[in-house]
Amino acid sequence: MLYRTVALAITAFWLVMMTLLVRLETHPDATDILDVPVSYVARIIFKYNQRSLLIVTEGEERVGSIYIRPSITGRDGRMLEFSGAMPVPLPTGGRDRVNFSGTMEMDAALRLLDFHIELNLPGPRYRLEVKGNLPRKILACDLSQGGQAITSLRLPMDAASLGPALMQGLGLDPRLLPIAPGALPAPSLTARETEITVQGAQLEVYQVTLLDGSATVADIYVTQLGQVILAKTGFGYTLAAEGYQ
Repeated sequence: MLYRTVALAITAFWLVMMTLLVRLETHPDATDILDVPVSYVARIIFKYNQRSLLIVTEGEERVGSIYIRPSITGRDGRMLEFSGAMPVPLPTGGRDRVNFSGTMEMDAALRLLDFHIELNLPGPRYRLEVKGNLPRKILACDLSQGGQAITSLRLPMDAASLGPALMQGLGLDPRLLPIAPGALPAPSLTARETEITVQGAQLEVYQVTLLDGSATVADIYVTQLGQVILAKTGFGYTLAAEGYQ
């Protein structure tokens, strides 16, 4: 029972993330990710390879951290490495700390090619590893507990069918999904130049806004040298580099 509860929690969390990712990649006409201002900011981030260590707070409480490292690989490749830890609510009540790490590989035009993400839940020692290859549209998911494999899935990367297929592969009823993945609106990105006040001084930055329909999911602030220094989310978390709180 505990396995099914934790698997459902991890699956629901991951499906929302995956649906956003799949829709951004497979429906570029429905998003603003290719707008020049946004792509310009993204290129600055990779050009200067500025690493960011962001402290995550909820109100006044420090609850986690996220590390981001962009880099240029080979002649025209791009890679974004990330890792961190965040608390997540559990269906059984309370919260547990989830450790995560991963990479996203892109081409020179910043088209996502493949990704690798690991989620670890220390309490019951569950580990979810997800690998995606977008040109081939294949998703691989491996779930284990305490080093023992529980299930291994190979699924087509399709926003409408991914959720039910993943739930069935984990032995869960697809009707338990809190959101139908195909019903999620396509996200959009916008960017603009602005100023923020940091320790009494004005700093010129780029503000990148992630929208879910008309609702703001997050405002992300990037310096003119490509470092992510601040992010304010619509669900209570603030991420800030040291000195930029």
